[in-house]
Amino acid sequence: MKVLYTNAASSVEEWITNAESSLDSSARKIVGVDVEYDKLNGSYFSPKKAAVIQLCVGTDVLVYHICHAYERSEKLYEFLFGYMYTFAGFCVAEDRTVLSRSKYYIHNLKDIQAIWRDPDNKKRLQGLKDVAGAITDPIYFEMKDGFGRKEHRMWADPPPLPPKHLEYAARDAYATYEVFRRLDVFERGFFSLFKHSEKKRGRDW
Repeated sequence: MKVLYTNAASSVEEWITNAESSLDSSARKIVGVDVEYDKLNGSYFSPKKAAVIQLCVGTDVLVYHICHAYERSEKLYEFLFGYMYTFAGFCVAEDRTVLSRSKYYIHNLKDIQAIWRDPDNKKRLQGLKDVAGAITDPIYFEMKDGFGRKEHRMWADPPPLPPKHLEYAARDAYATYEVFRRLDVFERGFFSLFKHSEKKRGRDW
């Protein structure tokens, strides 16, 4: 992974420009997205706000410490709200609400949790680690280990983020991107079988 950590709008916009170039040359225009919050529990008078926004395109990851940004990025607003790309997250309802408090809105947002679950996992609610571990690599089953409530209270602390948090944020974004990318390939692969009769299929060796 190539990770950019920043709280500067200019750096965010440079990353987006590069991401758009990569996406425009790709048939599948997928962006992984995740949001970390400034507090564990919000209230009516003090709701949760976005502390960190993570975006992933391929192996390029942006970790934007938005709660310490010096200025607003209109390019980020346009990128998120546009129709051209498919954004993929996990359990996205609260992320969408929290982002809206910063006046950012994602138009085309897919929720992996509502699309797929591991049929061999009996947990009622499966997390990103469960899905990523089943679809990508078993190492992801451990991706949340050692990162608890204490660590989650630190997202809004003054920059820079500790290395542990930066790794967690980047890994979450990449796992989200890669899971959705693979599900997209699987879905299109299954669909393509119905487009070709059995007679037309066979070995190519």
